[in-house]
Amino acid sequence: MDTRIEDYLAYLESVRGLSERTLRVYKDDLEHYEAFLGACDVDEAGASEIRKFAGSLVMEGKAASSVNRALSTLRGYYRYRLRFGNLTSDPGREVENLASERALPRFMFENEAASLMESISGSDFSDLRDRALFEVLYSTGCRASELVGIRVDRVDNSHSLIRVMGKGSKERVVFLGRLASEALSRYLPMRTARLQMLNIKDHGKVFINRRGSPLSVRGLEKIVEKRKGASNLKKALSPHAFRHSFATQLVAAGADIRVVQEMLGHSSISTTQVYTHVDMEHLRKVYELAHPHGAKER
Repeated sequence: MDTRIEDYLAYLESVRGLSERTLRVYKDDLEHYEAFLGACDVDEAGASEIRKFAGSLVMEGKAASSVNRALSTLRGYYRYRLRFGNLTSDPGREVENLASERALPRFMFENEAASLMESISGSDFSDLRDRALFEVLYSTGCRASELVGIRVDRVDNSHSLIRVMGKGSKERVVFLGRLASEALSRYLPMRTARLQMLNIKDHGKVFINRRGSPLSVRGLEKIVEKRKGASNLKKALSPHAFRHSFATQLVAAGADIRVVQEMLGHSSISTTQVYTHVDMEHLRKVYELAHPHGAKER
């Protein structure tokens, strides 16, 4: 890989504080672009080469959203080189995204979330941990990476809040509902006991696996997959669906969109506005089920 690209990825990790998963996506996009350019120097490529690269992705069958994500990666690289390198112009500015409809995020209705939580009713380590995981995800709207990064000393259960580290190493406060607070209170003593039983020095992370190590994002994903399979929930589910459910239900209850933006840790209001569309989709489904002339087909 070109050393300039390696420097950019190092900058994203050390200065921008991007997660390992996000960095992997950036790295894949830039490696793909570098391979496409062949003998052409990455800093000498212009808007024409970037457009041709986007076209090659379309020919590979990539979705518009994937192509636009790759274009965003390239724009970030060229902005970095313009600021810190020897570029005098930014070719990425001349390339527009492909037109695409934004997919509505998957989310759970209130009764679905309640049913999922209630399906975890045991009292052993895994049950108490998983119930706490799901309740905190649902109550706070945290990203998966934020959740597994929560430290014990950042939890203030007496005031029902947690300080989490978000994207770009930005800290924000998230709030715990009653059920989440109670689930954490039941889990934390079990966590301490397990670390002591395994004779592991306390590393400070709230959520741990059965071996006492900090839970990873992939570990969280596996837990969601397992618990979803054991419940009666029929729809696809991921850790991010809890975040979508949190935001959708706030908007549905009339919360100001900028308040929701702050709670989610979004830097742009446009990212949060998708939940207004999700709520309209929710309303349409309710209408079609409830109104005698609402359903398209019976």
